[in-house]
Amino acid sequence: MPRQPNLAEDVIEEVLRKLKRESVIAGFLRNRSSDRLDSEGIDFLIFLLSGFALPLQVKTANGRYPKEEKLREHLRKHPCVKFLICVQTNLFHSERDRLYKIVEQELKSMLK
Repeated sequence: MPRQPNLAEDVIEEVLRKLKRESVIAGFLRNRSSDRLDSEGIDFLIFLLSGFALPLQVKTANGRYPKEEKLREHLRKHPCVKFLICVQTNLFHSERDRLYKIVEQELKSMLK
């Protein structure tokens, strides 16, 4: 079944590919929607150089709900998945470079 477009996840995947090329991470997996891991609140599994893996949930930042509220709701549903990133997809067409830099900085801060 073809994947439904998800701009926020597409941005994350592109940045993760860059981090892999730069050897910042060992690799990553992107879950299919409606997959078991997706139902557990995991959109990406990021493999760290240390051998550990970081489960990541991706949300779209649309301005209606603050990031803190999205994180609180996510942790209520999926308490074991502590890493959440909100992607400001409204910047995609007007400030794409800025969007990718923001996402890269946020991901790198999670990987420390």
